[in-house]
Amino acid sequence: MPYQFNDGEVYDGPTITLPDGRVVSGATFTPESRRLYEVVPEPVRARNDVGRLVADDKATPEVNEAWVGGKAPKKKKRASKKKA
Repeated sequence: MPYQFNDGEVYDGPTITLPDGRVVSGATFTPESRRLYEVVPEPVRARNDVGRLVADDKATPEVNEAWVGGKAPKKKKRASKKKA
């Protein structure tokens, strides 16, 4: 599983999982160890051979064919209008 530091630099070396669930860099836990975070890929729309966007097949509700990986991103909430 790919990890990254807080500044976004990707780390692919040895890791340690601490009892509280944190993941740190290095083969042993030392003062030089830095905390790591999982790399979360950006959602990408699926495209066909011609380059057009692929639609979701409603016959398969458990998989969303319109997105690579089969899951659509969560929808963002709209800001409500303030009353004057």
